[in-house]
Amino acid sequence: MNTKQLKRSAFLAAFSMIIILATLTTATYAWFTITAVTNVEPMDGAVSRGDSNLLISASRNGPFDRECKLSLVGDPQSLRPISTADLSRFYEAAAQDTGGIISLYKDAAKKVDSYCIHGTVYLRSEYNGCDVYLRRSGMDLGKDGQMLAAMRLGLKIETKNGTETVIFRLDELGNTGNAASAVTVASRGQVVSSVRTDGTASFVRDPAVDIADYFAEEGDDEEAPEPGKEKLCTLEMDEVASVEFWLYMEGCDDNCVVEAQNRDTGLQLAFAGVTVKEA
Repeated sequence: MNTKQLKRSAFLAAFSMIIILATLTTATYAWFTITAVTNVEPMDGAVSRGDSNLLISASRNGPFDRECKLSLVGDPQSLRPISTADLSRFYEAAAQDTGGIISLYKDAAKKVDSYCIHGTVYLRSEYNGCDVYLRRSGMDLGKDGQMLAAMRLGLKIETKNGTETVIFRLDELGNTGNAASAVTVASRGQVVSSVRTDGTASFVRDPAVDIADYFAEEGDDEEAPEPGKEKLCTLEMDEVASVEFWLYMEGCDDNCVVEAQNRDTGLQLAFAGVTVKEA
């Protein structure tokens, strides 16, 4: 169906964390403390039973409401460079050659929850089904261009239809044009997919996509944004989706360099539910 055949009603689901970074030695990146606030707010306007109401919870069993406490996996201590192709396996650098190119890697599975921000929230669509997008006006992952250029946001979304994994580049969220860069891997534009027992790595093309492609479009009616270019998932009425998230520094990115140390960042994500019905 085309967009003229869609009735749209969008509501905002957001969760946020303020991350304060302290000064570090050159051995680590981005030490922080976390204050977490999680909330969901419908956009201005009444909610009718013909439209969708997108709600959020820290638990699959609810309660689903406008706000909840955000719980994280593990005890994150610092944002440090790691590399992943699929959000299932993470690797960190183990050695560099004399030219500064990383030559050996090791499995970071036991450290990943100390090196990144990782957790899960749950979304539910009330009254009707909806397509789920990100909402640009509620997104905030800090203002520092160096960090936005070096970081990735990964989402693993589980619905009745299966699991979708998407990794986002964050350049669209700030000014990254002046971010420092350097080549630290043998093949640019690639990430680590596996590591052999001797520490040598196999690489694949960086799967990260532009986050802007997943934003809901701002319509003429501010209360009813239009579908974006790419949706995160589709929810049936009362269906619950899990959204597992990772905010991390991609160690193979050219911008993941010394200049990315001691920087400020944050995490605030927002989702828009767009009701889709036959005319």
